[in-house]
Amino acid sequence: MVMVVLIWQWTPFMMLLILAGLPVDASRHPGGRSRSTVRARFRLFRELTLPHLRRFIELGVVLGAIYLVNTFDAIYMMTQGGPGIASANLPFYIYQRAFLGFDMGQAAAMGVVVVIFTMIIASFALRLIFKSFSGKEEAA
Repeated sequence: MVMVVLIWQWTPFMMLLILAGLPVDASRHPGGRSRSTVRARFRLFRELTLPHLRRFIELGVVLGAIYLVNTFDAIYMMTQGGPGIASANLPFYIYQRAFLGFDMGQAAAMGVVVVIFTMIIASFALRLIFKSFSGKEEAA
């Protein structure tokens, strides 16, 4: 259920992100056939629309991954990390370590390490994505 709540929470943002990058259908022009087959529409989507949306989908994946690393509230309110530790993630484990295990020092150190790793991975991923947005990538 935690996954359902997070999907429900993030679907509008991801849809807006993808719609912002959706190309105008330039393949339809006056005088062309108004009806096309399912195969032709799928081919148009696969060869024109999807490659254009790739960068926006990648940006959505990076932003979603950053958010998932920081998700605490849904897990705490819905499952308390249970059953057992089945729905616990890293922030919830750090919380348990600090406030249930009374080990503030280790929890603080783990929090700092998580933030540093998240910043390194996110900056690397965003740099790759922004390089592709600026058009500096090499043609295949």
